Amino acid sequence: MPTIDPALLSPTAAGDQIGINGYVQITGTEGEGLRVHATPGLETDTVFRGEEAEVFIVREGPQEVDGYTWWYIEAPYDETRRGWAAADFLIVVPPP
Repeated sequence: MPTIDPALLSPTAAGDQIGINGYVQITGTEGEGLRVHATPGLETDTVFRGEEAEVFIVREGPQEVDGYTWWYIEAPYDETRRGWAAADFLIVVPPP
């Protein structure tokens, strides 16, 4: 899977860029939550569903797959809640 040059990171709605070790929050799912995948891509296994407004730390990425930019995220309170999420449903937030 191709890795994207960090200089090409997409800005979020807040104008900030998603980056490694930054914090992101799930948004725009209309309460449905976000499917977080084992590997980047729409057809890969879902490992869990992140809740609307749930906060994660970005650990890897970005990767461009299936027309989306994917980031590997991990819950700061539970290392078992980790996987790849589409940037379209993530916004940058300050550390808690």
